[in-house]
Amino acid sequence: MSITISRKRKPALSRPAPWRTWIGACGLAATLGTLPAPNIAHAQPAAVRIDIPAQSLNQALLQLGQQAPIEIYFVPGLVAGLNARQVSGTMTPEQALDQLLQGTGIRYVRDGGSITLTSAPGPVQLAPVTVTGAFDATSENTNSYAAQAVTLGKTAESLRETPQSVTVITSRQIEDRGMTTLADAMTAATGITVVPDEYVTGGKYFSRGFQITDIRVDGGAVAALGKNDFIADPDLVKYDRIEVLRGADGLYSGAGEPGGTINLVRKRPLEGFQAKGSVSAGSWDNYRAVADLSSPLVENGKLRGRIVAAADTKHYFYDTAKSAGQTFYGVLEADVAPRTTVMLGASYDKRRETPWYYGLPRYNTGEDIGFTRSTSLATDWSAKHHEAWDIFGDVKHTFANGWKFSLSATHSAQHYNDKYGYLSGAVDPATGDGMAYSGAYFRSAGYQNQLDTNLAGSFELLGRSHDFIIGADYSKHKAHAKRADLTSGGAVNLADVSQAYWPEPETPDFGVGTSYIDFPYYGEERSGAYARLRLSLADPLHVIGGLRISNYKQFLERSGIADDGSANWTERYNFKDNDVITPFGAVTYDLNEAWTTYFSYAEIYKPQAGYLSGPQPGKPLDPITGRTYEWGVKGSHMGGKLNTSAALYYTERNGEAAPDGRYPSDANPDDGSACCYIAQGKVVSRGIDLEASGELAAGWQVYAGYTFNHNKDRQGNQRYAKNTPAHLFKLWSTYRLPGQLNKWMVGGGVTMQSKSSVSGQEWVQSGGEWSQAGYTTRQGGYMLANALVQYDISKSMSATLNINNLFDKRYYSGLGSNSKNNYYGTPRNVMLTMRATF
Repeated sequence: MSITISRKRKPALSRPAPWRTWIGACGLAATLGTLPAPNIAHAQPAAVRIDIPAQSLNQALLQLGQQAPIEIYFVPGLVAGLNARQVSGTMTPEQALDQLLQGTGIRYVRDGGSITLTSAPGPVQLAPVTVTGAFDATSENTNSYAAQAVTLGKTAESLRETPQSVTVITSRQIEDRGMTTLADAMTAATGITVVPDEYVTGGKYFSRGFQITDIRVDGGAVAALGKNDFIADPDLVKYDRIEVLRGADGLYSGAGEPGGTINLVRKRPLEGFQAKGSVSAGSWDNYRAVADLSSPLVENGKLRGRIVAAADTKHYFYDTAKSAGQTFYGVLEADVAPRTTVMLGASYDKRRETPWYYGLPRYNTGEDIGFTRSTSLATDWSAKHHEAWDIFGDVKHTFANGWKFSLSATHSAQHYNDKYGYLSGAVDPATGDGMAYSGAYFRSAGYQNQLDTNLAGSFELLGRSHDFIIGADYSKHKAHAKRADLTSGGAVNLADVSQAYWPEPETPDFGVGTSYIDFPYYGEERSGAYARLRLSLADPLHVIGGLRISNYKQFLERSGIADDGSANWTERYNFKDNDVITPFGAVTYDLNEAWTTYFSYAEIYKPQAGYLSGPQPGKPLDPITGRTYEWGVKGSHMGGKLNTSAALYYTERNGEAAPDGRYPSDANPDDGSACCYIAQGKVVSRGIDLEASGELAAGWQVYAGYTFNHNKDRQGNQRYAKNTPAHLFKLWSTYRLPGQLNKWMVGGGVTMQSKSSVSGQEWVQSGGEWSQAGYTTRQGGYMLANALVQYDISKSMSATLNINNLFDKRYYSGLGSNSKNNYYGTPRNVMLTMRATF
């Protein structure tokens, strides 16, 4: 048996020392050994604002302890399976507790500022005490846009304790806005630009001008999400929240870009019973159903389980394309010892699509052709099938001295088949010529393994408490694939696009008689060790230092297979960087109970060992390095109901390979290396991040973020990431109407961005000859508006109507070249969702 302590969070500047917690536990033992009579005289605390949604009694009690100046002691088994009603208003803590316990049969006794729950009077034998952490990062059932903590740093820390810019998309936001995919969440996140990708579902994500290439799950080792052979746009039904760090994250991610890191945090079983379900119907035959069940599996609550299932089918605003998918997720969690919890889970994702790749072309002059938004240049026989399986688990143990050990592991496997055809090519405005059908068949299978372990805790030195974490992680992604081009479908004139049709070519069998590219293996392997020390030099002043040592390996073999089965050519890549050090440093200062200011320095690196410095045979170039300097201020207001932050940053990305004209160029087909190059590229990015999330007043939730970014390629003396707008503002807000109208909730928001563009070189065909031509595609700034109306049919059922692109703005969500990759943004659309919670 364990005892949970629910208490109001203390501000960072008055953090209790471990010996105080130990003394409090001893006091609890004495209190429970001789429980006083229930009606004891005491000074009544002042009334405070309480806002606790209907949820499990366990979670409601934890929230009461956070919102009111009171400590509540209870055995989890006592409240397991019980639910609490909504409590909202200005009242004393005991008045709120009376409402929460109404009808449960649970009594309580007060001893000074603390309260102990009991089912019957009499002595209670004290078991090992489990104290709920100072910050619970779970966002489910908090009914808030304000995150209480993040786990990007392996352990739960408040946003004020995290000296970098962080955005959290909470469970409440995901539900209110009808988000279903990672791309939906990134579209809403502060400072993130989502760019449709020519091939990867969901698109690419950019922060501060750099692509986000590192995605972690539950704070563990970097995953292979985002690779074209793993599901890059996972269903959010499996996750409690999405955490996004902007800036370099070399301490925990190792290799990557300095734009940031995404952390997907899985749902876990709840302490009490909860059943949720929803059905949705929307524009373009968009249908979706979700079921989510969590419950204790034994009477004492030590074994808990959760199962989640989702299915959807939809068409798109453009012709031909469609998609259908299913997601299944299950997890078990067991308290195998008073201080040890084991979790084991699995998930399965399946999606079948008629995809449309490569978007729309433009005139070869760069002008917009003016296709209707419903135009699709995909073939109706295109078919993409993707399946993925995950098995994951973790072990968490808290030692008697409060130190915590964690071990997590994930194994994933997938297989992927994709046969597609599309029409592309820059169009001659005079003749309408330039487009032609192309296509390919791609088949792959692979796996990934991730492992992370760490030890974290506090220690006393010179009369002060300090925090330390040390750990190691490992990940490996390996796959094999085959790819064959399909027989060309021929040229199509612009005037004939609407009637054009390419009959389905035969699917290659990759046997004799078929020419294709064979990838026997490809992937990457990462490993590293990390450590971070947080010193408390004074009540308001903390100094943080961290260091990571990383190893990275990238490998690939590919061969061109002729019709007779022989290999025309073979290339092998086998690049590695060992013992790369990435430091981290920060200083935080608590200005008062609400505000903390900080300065941080973080590094990251990106391997480029495949490029060699001259003269031949050459030596591998050092990795590209990225570093972020950031100064900011963070605030936590109204008892943690509202979070605010502001930051100034400066990022450098140095040492990218550029051809060295002093030596002849050459490529080595045996290992894929190329000579001769010099590490001289330099990109700088600087700007401002502003964000506010949480409750402004009773029933009024807001999420707002503004970013300014200026980035420059100093080598080419031009803007580096033109698809990242200089100004990006995102706002979303909901309001629960007061009084007799409180069954209604209304909401809305806007996204505004300044102009953007892309430019580069592409191969074009003219008169039967291929040549390179430059292009520049531009778009002015625009604004999108969204709206929400929700009605609570009963305490357990609601109906929500989401309207996106309310004013039906015509714009491009992705800009490409003259030949392809121009994508219209989604027109006005609606989604009606019926939800039930029990």
